Amino acid sequence: MVIELLNYQTSMLNPILKLLAPLLYVIALILFFKASKAYGGEFKKGLNFLMISLILGIAAFTFGFLGDIITLDFKWGESLFFLAFAIMNLFVAAKFLKYVEEVNEDVRF
Repeated sequence: MVIELLNYQTSMLNPILKLLAPLLYVIALILFFKASKAYGGEFKKGLNFLMISLILGIAAFTFGFLGDIITLDFKWGESLFFLAFAIMNLFVAAKFLKYVEEVNEDVRF
């Protein structure tokens, strides 16, 4: 039973998880978009980088899903967009680190 549930080829978990992950990315994208309308400055720039990162993640999942269903020729896109996703997350981390440092400077007496 457990082996069948975790089998990549036959388990229903595989397509469910492949659809759930990009759906969660879309929901996060909507939430970040709403937050970016409410804030400005460095925080907004960080949110914009997060939104770009999520779009790259959605593109990677799309190429991966198409590669599994249509043809393996789409797998290059999955790797490329996941690499861009990872690089964008480095920009996000740097932007939020800068924001936190600025906030800490303002709070110090």
